Amino acid sequence: MATSAEQKQSVMGLEIEEKAQRDRSRAQIRKWIGNILTWLMYVAIVVVFAGPLIWVIGNSFRSSQTIWENVFPVNYLTFLPFDEFFFDNYIEALGLTPEAQGLGFNLGRSLMISLGAAVSVVTLSLIFNTGAAYFFARLKVPRKNILLVYVIATMMIPQQVVIVPLFLVVNQLGLINTFWAMVVPWYASPFIVFALIGFFAELPYELDEAAILDGANLFQVLTRVIVPNAIPGLITVSILEFQFIWNEFFWPLVAVSNKSLQPVQVAIANQFTDRDPQWGRVFAAMVLASAPIVILFIFTQRYFYRSVALSGVKG
Repeated sequence: MATSAEQKQSVMGLEIEEKAQRDRSRAQIRKWIGNILTWLMYVAIVVVFAGPLIWVIGNSFRSSQTIWENVFPVNYLTFLPFDEFFFDNYIEALGLTPEAQGLGFNLGRSLMISLGAAVSVVTLSLIFNTGAAYFFARLKVPRKNILLVYVIATMMIPQQVVIVPLFLVVNQLGLINTFWAMVVPWYASPFIVFALIGFFAELPYELDEAAILDGANLFQVLTRVIVPNAIPGLITVSILEFQFIWNEFFWPLVAVSNKSLQPVQVAIANQFTDRDPQWGRVFAAMVLASAPIVILFIFTQRYFYRSVALSGVKG
């Protein structure tokens, strides 16, 4: 009897162990399948997002004829310039050759115009919008929320809706076909006001109270207390505003018809109006137009990530 019971227990133990082994094997297989699917998803994301970027960069070192010769069938030569590699496209895109200058293509000048417009707008935006954000976020003013709703509501109006009245106002100011036509309409930004309100509201109110007790006025509280403690947020909104102005196409197309004042996005678009555009040169122009934004983000990304982290502390 005892022997039979021991045998049954032994058999049950073996069955339990075999079942546990099968469960572990199934779990391992599911883990492998999950890892494979995850990596396939990562590869698909990289192909979708990095594929066009690699194609543009690679073909910026080719002539138009070579680009079209390698479009089909799709292989590594479609993306990478192993058969032809030269910098002429970049030299022509920057307007450094007589031929490019004769065609009126001078991306170097357009890059400087876009850079000047973006820096001017960002500087003026920080000066004016920082004060507005401080008013809404820190000062106790009756019914200020009504005014804040009005400011935020302007963010919901598409640019195309106000383009005609905006053009008429800028024209009355005598700024059409001038550099300032790309600056004046954008320095008052409801987006920056709204974004900075969030950053300023995260700061302890004890900072304001301590500064006021020390004899500081509101302007000194803003410039000496709030702004130094909100540097990551200010840098973040500066990056976003810089990118917006740098990529702006529709308004400069309407307000500036003088080719010597056109920003980089309009200058690139003008190449597509040609009967036979030089695609290698156009791709080189795209790379040059994207480089400043990429470089800016590389050098300021730590402030950007820090501001995102800080903005979520209390949320």
